[in-house]
Amino acid sequence: MPMTIVTDSCLAPEFNLTQRDVAQCLPELAAYLALFEPAFGRVEQFRRSRVYLTGLLSDLARKTTERIALEVDENVRDLQHFLGQSPWETEPLVAIHQRELGATLGEADGVVLIDESGVVKQGVDSVGVGAQYCGAVGKVANSQNGVYLGYVSRKGYSLVTGQLYVLEDWFDAAHAAKRRLCGVPEALAYQTKPQIALALLAAAVQRDSCRFSGWRRTSCMGMRPRFGMASPPWANGISPK
Repeated sequence: MPMTIVTDSCLAPEFNLTQRDVAQCLPELAAYLALFEPAFGRVEQFRRSRVYLTGLLSDLARKTTERIALEVDENVRDLQHFLGQSPWETEPLVAIHQRELGATLGEADGVVLIDESGVVKQGVDSVGVGAQYCGAVGKVANSQNGVYLGYVSRKGYSLVTGQLYVLEDWFDAAHAAKRRLCGVPEALAYQTKPQIALALLAAAVQRDSCRFSGWRRTSCMGMRPRFGMASPPWANGISPK
């Protein structure tokens, strides 16, 4: 069946912001960040989340936790503890983000985008790292991969949420010590990328804060063709299980 691919329906915005434009955005960004404060159990956690975001938005060449902390005069160990050991949940943050996304970009005929993304790693100690296809370099490489949900409507587009893909090898007995060292939850079991995508999609629907009429996935995830553009089974009132 012939297919016409439309490439100019939602063009990426031109990056033409001036320094003055960025400065004018700061109060609005601060107000947006304040929406997420209730998702943190402690004031210190919320403050360090802003510190980390400041580092990510900076012009640092290497945005490691240590470099960010030193750049903004934050205690390195405190920031590392916040990111690695401090007990805070991502779900409340995602729920707030999706609520705001629905309020600003949500449309009944919006579409969820499902894709994976990888990043090359030099070491072997990062969670889920290993030899696998990495789209960033277009070949098999020592890398981490994640599965992500995006959202697009005529009003704009945004990332919704994502989850790390952990290679099946990581769940064998030989990786038990490494799993404990990295803090991998004992209850976590191996999931394929399509399984992760479906779980993320079901969770997005259950939050019930952003309307959409279907989804689009990419072929690089190894998904079956029927997991392509489709209307969700719960569009007619059937809730996902």
